[in-house]
Amino acid sequence: MKKWISTAVIAALITASVPPVVSHAATAIQIYIDNEKLSASQPPIMKGARVLVPLRSIFEGLNAKVVWNNKSKTVTATKGDQTVSLKIGSKTATINGNTVYLDIPASVVKGNTMVPIRFVTEALGEEVYWNSQAKRVDIVTKSDDLSTSTITTSVGTQYGDGRDIKVDFTPSQNEGGVYEYRVMLVKDTSAGNFTLNAAMNITSANYTQVSKRNGNVSVTLGENTRDVSGEKIRSGVTYKVYVLTVGNDAADYASLLSSARNSITLTAKPAVQAVSELRVKDVANNGDGRDLQISFKQPGTTSDINSYRAFIVKTKDASSFDLNAANRASSSYSTVIGKSGSSVITTTLSSSSRDVSGDLIKNGTAYTLFVLSTSTNTNDKQNRLSSGSSSFTLDGSTLTAPSITSVTDRSDNGDARDLQVSFNKTGDESKVGFYRVFVVRNNNSSAFTMSEANKVSSGSYYDISKNGKNQTITLPQSLKDTSGITVREGESYRVFVAAMGNQQGGYENLLSSSSNAISLSNNSVSKPATSVAVSDIQDYGDGRDLQVTFNKSSEESRVDHYRVFVVKSGNAGSFDLSRANGMSSDRYTRVNTTGGNLKVTLASGAKDTDGSAIRSGVSYRVFVLAVSNRGDSKLSALSSASSAIQLSSSSVRPASNVSANIKGNNGDGRDVTISFQKASDETGISRYLIMLVRADEASRFDLSAANRVSSSNYTAVNKNGSNISKLLGEGTKDINGNKLVAGTSYKAFVLSLADGSTRSVNALSDGSSNFALSQPSVQVDQANITKVENKPNGNPAVQVNFNKAGDEKGLSFYAVIAVKAASASQFTLDQANALPRSQYTSVNKTGGNGVVTVDTSTLDSDGSSLKPGVSYRFFVLSVADGDKATINSLSRASDSIVLEEVTPMKEEKKEEPKEPNEDKKEDKKEDKGN
Repeated sequence: MKKWISTAVIAALITASVPPVVSHAATAIQIYIDNEKLSASQPPIMKGARVLVPLRSIFEGLNAKVVWNNKSKTVTATKGDQTVSLKIGSKTATINGNTVYLDIPASVVKGNTMVPIRFVTEALGEEVYWNSQAKRVDIVTKSDDLSTSTITTSVGTQYGDGRDIKVDFTPSQNEGGVYEYRVMLVKDTSAGNFTLNAAMNITSANYTQVSKRNGNVSVTLGENTRDVSGEKIRSGVTYKVYVLTVGNDAADYASLLSSARNSITLTAKPAVQAVSELRVKDVANNGDGRDLQISFKQPGTTSDINSYRAFIVKTKDASSFDLNAANRASSSYSTVIGKSGSSVITTTLSSSSRDVSGDLIKNGTAYTLFVLSTSTNTNDKQNRLSSGSSSFTLDGSTLTAPSITSVTDRSDNGDARDLQVSFNKTGDESKVGFYRVFVVRNNNSSAFTMSEANKVSSGSYYDISKNGKNQTITLPQSLKDTSGITVREGESYRVFVAAMGNQQGGYENLLSSSSNAISLSNNSVSKPATSVAVSDIQDYGDGRDLQVTFNKSSEESRVDHYRVFVVKSGNAGSFDLSRANGMSSDRYTRVNTTGGNLKVTLASGAKDTDGSAIRSGVSYRVFVLAVSNRGDSKLSALSSASSAIQLSSSSVRPASNVSANIKGNNGDGRDVTISFQKASDETGISRYLIMLVRADEASRFDLSAANRVSSSNYTAVNKNGSNISKLLGEGTKDINGNKLVAGTSYKAFVLSLADGSTRSVNALSDGSSNFALSQPSVQVDQANITKVENKPNGNPAVQVNFNKAGDEKGLSFYAVIAVKAASASQFTLDQANALPRSQYTSVNKTGGNGVVTVDTSTLDSDGSSLKPGVSYRFFVLSVADGDKATINSLSRASDSIVLEEVTPMKEEKKEEPKEPNEDKKEDKKEDKGN
């Protein structure tokens, strides 16, 4: 059973600080398996920084069979489905035929084969822990038991569908071997035949997927939940609940089906439809219900609805507010709202409005809105309660515009970086989503209003997060004015700041008054150094590896000298002129002017701007400061940053230009193709590892984090000497071990994995642009054939009867397809989808079950006319309409049927008897056709 050890444990074992010679430690190293000491004729030893252990002793202690071939000097160990083979003196070995690399070759010490401990863990996959102080190696084996605890179910009475069913269970204690859980409902009449094999073959539309997690699992099923036969869960039907624990294929765990739970039956009556899209706005400052404006969207069908009742519930009580509570609530504690001809209803509550507990609505209390659709006839259909709105609180304060306190020309870059804007925040930031800064040409500023501001395109404004404080910010280099022109010297501007209202609360945007007019001027170096580039030219692992080139300032007569700053890439976004001027001399490299463009190689003791020595494995960007010769640091000019660089030294080169192409609607890795440019030098690279990182975590993902990613959470790609495009698989996970989720934003990184021979340090690429999976396609429900029979009517014909799809929503029509019986077992949905119109019989959906007659004028799936004496099986293809559903469904095949010949009426002519042996031949031929 393969269970990979974490890289953190391996790193601890292989980097122990020991003398670089083969020696026995002062205290002999001991080995324990599941806390029992392992006796070995040869104890572990240290060789360099590696722990070497006796292979035979450990393998036999883990119940593996070990065989020695003296002729080839090869040792082979077998345990279950794991076969390990290595040769004395070789730095490679094989695990199940796959080549792995050893830190140092296997050797013989006093007649015992000694191998690095890492190789043992990779070979048999058990957990290993190293205690350097106690000189003790612990090997902990794992259980393969994936069983879950007893399942409990509770049944409500509100909806009459899956939402009334809540399933609780305790997950497996061995979740490392679990891929996911699947909650399945089986009709009580079919439960006796429901087995693990049947459960493993249930389509994903007919079970509820539950991701593995720590702690008890509680899941409420959905409105469209179906039983394993594909029928929607409904009232009056008795079901049993199972939980399928799906084993992790990567660790070879088998799946496990729970025992059946007690039977459950839904008893809810049908209900009217619920309203949706609940919205609440704080529209006034009365401190009571008059401040609350509520709106909601009416359901598509309102003929069976009498009116609506709006309930304001304290958020702390919202989780227990259900249909029964709404039906019992006093009419004085809700607001009755009549139906409307408009799809959206909006109303403002009154000063006397109360919450469902009877308290007047007031400031400072968190509330949640619910709306009840009341039935015109509760004997026929029950009322229906909506989901709750987002929580909201009346605070009694108003949204005011920010006010600009100053705008200054703080630098001489000749662009928006020269503008520093200070402004006071709004009086109540809870009603603000963020702030937006606009630079407006002075001659356009008098006509610049909030209405005009709302029309400005991106690139011509700058958004700033609120932080509870008044703010001073410097604008970005790329910012354009509201006319779409880059901010520049010599133009007169005014600045505005807008408070962008919290959209969830429905607050409007508010624009500040304009700043004083300001024009950018240049009293310093007219232009900074440009074209800053950096190269890795050596392998010292310090500043001597960095060679920096840049073009001199275009007005070097104002420059005294240049300063080269090396900044960690993660800090480059905040490195500006002020920070550069404040750096001590030990954190930059001084370069004198020469009248030409410059090239400089840094010194071994060069430091970055954090004061740390420049070293391999860290990503840097380089800036050049042109220092003014006028004695005023504010008159100096800072260049743009170079591209990122990471010193390789003993590291391999990184891949580059990583991109993700999304194509498909599977909602998993099958939709993702990762492309990247191979490393500029692939020497020392074993292979590439593609890693997917959630976009909100990508800024913290570096080489150290990449080296710790589990082998089941990346996709390995062999190098082939060319740039690579790799289509990912269905089971692809992110670096945290979570399956990809549609709508979640990710970045892709590529780790160049060192082979450990010529180079030993991995290298990480930059991340791709953000990408997200599309929502999975929806599959239309499946029809089922109930009977096929010969129905000649003047010529040979077959009548096909079938049950319509369980839910015809998303269905366009049915296609009845004839397939020769000999080919039917291999007939697939893809083949059915590819058939032209001439090779099936279409049937319109009617809301009822279907009946269709096919005869010899019909073509089968091979394009041949149906023929008497040939055995056929029939399929029904449910064809999606491409709107509500996008994937077709294919029924199971019907029983075989031979199309019968129609015998014409003849006058008084006896059929000559056939020889007995001829009858038998025909019988056999017919049997074979069937």
